[in-house]
Amino acid sequence: MNHPLRLAENPGLSSYDLTGYKGNRGKNFYDEDKILQRVIERYSSDYKPDHKKAMVDHLKGYGELVGGILDELTDACHKEGKYGEVVKYDRTGNRIDQIVYSHEQKLSRKISYDYGIVNLDFHDEWKFPFTDLHRQALTYLANQNGEGGVTCPLAMTEGMIRVLQGIGTEEQKKKYLPLVAGKGSFSHFMAGQYVTERVGGSNVGANRTIARKGENGKWILNGEKWFCSNPGDLWVTTAKIEDTETVGLFLVPRIKDDGELNGHHILRKKDIIGSKGKLTVEIVYEDLEAEALGRPAHGIANLIRYVIRTSRVHVGLAASGMSRRAFMEAREYSRYRTAYGKKIQDFSAYSRELAEMRILYAGLVMPIFRGIDWTQKGILAEQISTPLMKYRSSSLSSQITHRAIMALGGSGIIGDYTCLPRLHNDCIINETWEGTHLIITDHALGAMNRAKIRDSFVSELKKNFDSAKKYPELKAAAEFGENLLLDWNKSIEEKPREWKETYRVDLSDQAYGALVLSEFLEQAVFDRTSGSKKSKFDSFAKGFGAFLFRTLPKTFGDYESFRLDQEEVDEIVNW
Repeated sequence: MNHPLRLAENPGLSSYDLTGYKGNRGKNFYDEDKILQRVIERYSSDYKPDHKKAMVDHLKGYGELVGGILDELTDACHKEGKYGEVVKYDRTGNRIDQIVYSHEQKLSRKISYDYGIVNLDFHDEWKFPFTDLHRQALTYLANQNGEGGVTCPLAMTEGMIRVLQGIGTEEQKKKYLPLVAGKGSFSHFMAGQYVTERVGGSNVGANRTIARKGENGKWILNGEKWFCSNPGDLWVTTAKIEDTETVGLFLVPRIKDDGELNGHHILRKKDIIGSKGKLTVEIVYEDLEAEALGRPAHGIANLIRYVIRTSRVHVGLAASGMSRRAFMEAREYSRYRTAYGKKIQDFSAYSRELAEMRILYAGLVMPIFRGIDWTQKGILAEQISTPLMKYRSSSLSSQITHRAIMALGGSGIIGDYTCLPRLHNDCIINETWEGTHLIITDHALGAMNRAKIRDSFVSELKKNFDSAKKYPELKAAAEFGENLLLDWNKSIEEKPREWKETYRVDLSDQAYGALVLSEFLEQAVFDRTSGSKKSKFDSFAKGFGAFLFRTLPKTFGDYESFRLDQEEVDEIVNW
């Protein structure tokens, strides 16, 4: 029988510009990323040569995995029938409350876990420190495939490792670190943090779960948790100490020492818009056995210091990684797609869209790694930049992924054609995780109101503006940034409390604008002091200034001086 469609004779079905198009799959995502390479080069300048080489080789290896097999597995496990499921009972009727994932999801987690992206310092063959620069560069790369059912669990597992190392007893470290960090462990990022209850999330003090001291020295918890992402082998949780308003921090294994299921019921999985690769569920505690983590009176402080702080850095890195991938997809598509007789990358308006996307994601990556460096050095400015970048990176990443979808036109909204719809939905989840914008800008404002922290922030940025003003081609951007900074500082110092609380989002946007301009200008000055007559970051600073003119209610200088010419646009896009 002849085929009902005469394919060979149908002109509408012949090969065209996108025949065989595969996007960025198969590329090494580290080798492709000039911004990340710049970050690594700048912040590893004091590493010993063999340490630096080993780190770069490790990052290159992971970049190949992310652009290859991990990209394939992530796509494969984000399809109907491949998402995780709650299994309440085993075949003989015993309640097990277990999460079952697809083979592709489990393999994706195993590859990244075994590669050491959270636990390289537990690998005997790694002979160097596993620095935060190295660790967070891996996190950023992992997120270029979206949350993928991996990077949210990665963040929570890192938080678990940090809290155990920071305040865990020697017995807890010996018992649990091999599970969540040991090489060869069967638990691949299966750590969680359950804090939110149906009465609220950020307001931890409103928790209604109660903890009472048990006879065996452990604690017995009764209550519920409303958002439990990545239910697995071990988790941290919060509960009020019985007959007090004190919220304690506790460690909970899924299986008790006697092999019995710990006292909890998984009620159902959440139907959330994104981050579908890992399950989020509701759990009820019924005589749940837990161990105290640190002193009960310090529960909220320890939660913020070890767990929430880690997660907020991961939110920024996730936003940066997904924004980077969105730019990659839009740029790659433009190199193939033709319209009206030419590649769409050759249309000036399209190339300018690509340039701004690149400027914006670079304006996420570089300040986040600056904040990580400030943290390592004990520079107080980090206490503003961390919540600030959590807010601004997560909000901008949703915009960048949306713009990338629009850049692909109809192709951009098809989930089995491009990863962009999935990334966009993941970005929306990322905006909510660890504090919505109004919550996180309130935390940022709290740091801004502390004179020592604010003075540190102003000092770090102003020295970059002062250095840049020495170069005529950088002067306009430097003066713009300095005026933004000083006006922001004046508002914080002089405006009444109610005004600042009302306009805290605007104040955060202004501080973010000054921070990114400062960062781009510092990079431009660094290139000049290293022997270059100009820097690619000249154009990044200029283009970011133009973005601020269009988006901030208050600006300084002449907008025309920040318009990029086509040569500058092409340089930004193609670098």
